[in-house]
Amino acid sequence: MEENMMTTAKERRKDMRKVVMKIMGLLLMIEACFMLVCALVSAVLLCIDSEMFVGEKTSATELSLASLITLLVGAVFYMPNRRKALIVSKRAGFLVVALVWFIFSLFGSLPLYLGGYVPSFTDAFFETTSGFTTTGASVMADVEILPYGVGLWRIITEWIGGVGIVVIMLSLFSISGGGGMALFSAEVAGVTKNKLSPKIKKTVRIIIFVYLSLTVLYAVAYLLTGMSLFDAICYSFTTISTGGLAPHNASAADFSPSVQYLIVIFMALSGVNLLFVYYCLKGQFAIVRQSEEFRWYVLVICVATATIFFCLCQQSNDIEHNFRAALFQVVSIFTSTGLLSEDFMGWHTGAVCILVLLMFSGAMSGSTTGGLKLSRVILLFKSARANITKSLYSNAFVPITLDKRMLSEETIFNVFAVLMMYVLTYAVIFLVFIFSNVPLDEAAVGAISMCSNIGPAYGTTAAGCFAHYTIFAKWVISIVMIVARLEFITVLAIFTKSFWKS
Repeated sequence: MEENMMTTAKERRKDMRKVVMKIMGLLLMIEACFMLVCALVSAVLLCIDSEMFVGEKTSATELSLASLITLLVGAVFYMPNRRKALIVSKRAGFLVVALVWFIFSLFGSLPLYLGGYVPSFTDAFFETTSGFTTTGASVMADVEILPYGVGLWRIITEWIGGVGIVVIMLSLFSISGGGGMALFSAEVAGVTKNKLSPKIKKTVRIIIFVYLSLTVLYAVAYLLTGMSLFDAICYSFTTISTGGLAPHNASAADFSPSVQYLIVIFMALSGVNLLFVYYCLKGQFAIVRQSEEFRWYVLVICVATATIFFCLCQQSNDIEHNFRAALFQVVSIFTSTGLLSEDFMGWHTGAVCILVLLMFSGAMSGSTTGGLKLSRVILLFKSARANITKSLYSNAFVPITLDKRMLSEETIFNVFAVLMMYVLTYAVIFLVFIFSNVPLDEAAVGAISMCSNIGPAYGTTAAGCFAHYTIFAKWVISIVMIVARLEFITVLAIFTKSFWKS
């Protein structure tokens, strides 16, 4: 009996390994296709004007080589397991999602590293991880030196990461055995996973449809403001994904006020649950109006903007500029986009503190943003209020609700679990910064920024550039960015003993 159980356990582990290898192979081949698109962009520009776009020759070569390497490794993973049915257990789903973000960043680093655009592979990995996790931190002081092909790849990483690497795969391939939901749950953020359809593939395709539609809408709108085609595409990618990586060193600071207001609108829209956009397209506005999280989302933006505007008016009499600066940075930080309209280090201390507080939360669940998510913050406050009431009235029953629906104890427990892991991760990266001789205030805010996938921090990293940090600190930050993007549980679960028990 015991031998049979051991044999069965070994078979299950072997099956899981084959499924993971097959999915990893498929995903790497998808990544290779995206690299190849960027290589083709360089090739087309080279054909248009070989003298003007002389840098595209090496760009096309590097991207093609990176694509070939990624494709071959993907084929090595996929081919031996191609006949294996894609039956994914919940455990395998966690493992796939945790591994794919690291491996995607590993191979995605090749274009930057092969071209010598960054000093080391550590920097290439940091930059690419920041893109895929939509953090927006960078190690490049001058991004305008990049050829168009490599620059586009740098921006595409955050566009892919915004919707989710595994979500893209789920829209293309069928997963058996309920594994699609296992993968979806492991990657998609939120307190609750509201499905539009009982079939997860249909739900995923709706999400992809909304994501693509908004991307096109943003790009067209940016084109109409006078942006070049390349800039319009890049800024549509960075705003829909709330990523923050920009093709210009000045981020959004050099744009006209009208363009900055347009970017604010798109960042705010990207901070909303993607499914809410779908409901609006179907004319079901009542669902959005009834959302408690959405109401708080609008309220926080209004209150934070008004507070920072008041602080800035104590330093300057330019009413319109103060309002635009306050609104832009509130929405950018709250949605974890991380685009900058100006240097906020010279602002009133109270204004900077408001921005730091916004870093903790993040926008709505089901959006592309980072942070704890506003729904969790709401539930934490409601839970605290319920505990205070119970301490006063021991026999009182105080249900915790969201959108007038009573939540289970398991949901509340998960919220506190994510908070605890956020705090522990924050403590680790804070100590790493301190022992790397980072100033105390910069370390404190920088750790929040990395745990919330924001990018801009404080002090020398206020613009989101971490080039001067140590190699060890950069690797720790890279890992934390992945852990935070997957909301801690998915990655940290695979390091527990119980995960590997049969």
